[in-house]
Amino acid sequence: MLCKSYLTSLHDHLSCASFLIGTFEIMTQNPSPSPPDPKFVLRGEMEPVSCIEFMSDHTLYAGTQDGKIHVWDLIKNRRKTSFQAGNSVCIAIKVFQNGILSQCKGEGVSLWTFSDNYQLEFQYENPYIGFCKLETDGHEICSSLFMPAENSEVKVMDLNSYKIINTFCCTSGKVGEIMVMKCIRLDNTVLLLVCYESGDIYLWNVLRGTPISKFKISNVPMAVDFDEEKRKGIFGTESDSAIIFKIGVGFEFGTEMSVTLTNPGVSAVTIRSDKKIFVLGCWDGNLRVYSWKTGRILAVLSEHKDTINALSYSSKIIPLWGSILLAAASKDKSISLWSFL
Repeated sequence: MLCKSYLTSLHDHLSCASFLIGTFEIMTQNPSPSPPDPKFVLRGEMEPVSCIEFMSDHTLYAGTQDGKIHVWDLIKNRRKTSFQAGNSVCIAIKVFQNGILSQCKGEGVSLWTFSDNYQLEFQYENPYIGFCKLETDGHEICSSLFMPAENSEVKVMDLNSYKIINTFCCTSGKVGEIMVMKCIRLDNTVLLLVCYESGDIYLWNVLRGTPISKFKISNVPMAVDFDEEKRKGIFGTESDSAIIFKIGVGFEFGTEMSVTLTNPGVSAVTIRSDKKIFVLGCWDGNLRVYSWKTGRILAVLSEHKDTINALSYSSKIIPLWGSILLAAASKDKSISLWSFL
């Protein structure tokens, strides 16, 4: 007769085996979903892509290292045309009601008309040689242009008269180069977030031309986006962390949490319009997708082989794909198109 201890041991082993088999069946029936593939990748005859901008008519503009702007038709996923915007890297493009604004490093800002050959209508020379991109107070409909300038200054241009109407100058100590800017609206007030090389963050009241709040982080801010409804935003930095912050009702800053990355360096960040996810474009070529509510990582997308320089969401559904798209511009001379809906 088998002893009681042996039977107990046998029962335990059988129970363990049954549990492992059941677990294996669950895992095989419900495997972790694989990261999605891009809907399409735009490439060919482009140098490293430094900036991108959607237009509501399903056009995507891409600025490249050789100073060109490439115009892509997203109905056919073909390039319509390209034109020379400058002699140096085109680091920013903004579409507004009067045409296309482009910024070329060390040359300044140009306005191009909407036409088949994109004629130059206006140019403002600016010797600024940093990598901070210009900013406007709206998308497609805007009245003010904010340009980074030498000596850590921001030049404010009226887009109706094309005249400089103000200059924001930080006078409290050495803050280094301007790294990134973001125009936001809180409490019916137009504000400009200006992030400096020193880690200092200033919040400027655009109408008054004065800073109303400041904050400091321990890393160099490289990218920023902001959710006006929740009054919170995110800084991408040169380190292995991204910082989620809040702006209170008195315009005071506060840190909510940080997100740790496997590899250091974030050069682009965007929050989707439904405020459910945010995406980091990283130096290692990966796109990292997170929950905006919890900060939990949802996916790592590894389509690109070099730095992600810019991210942009379409404002409208692209008919060919039946959803809005995220475009990711890379130093590897390509633009990937993604849908997470």
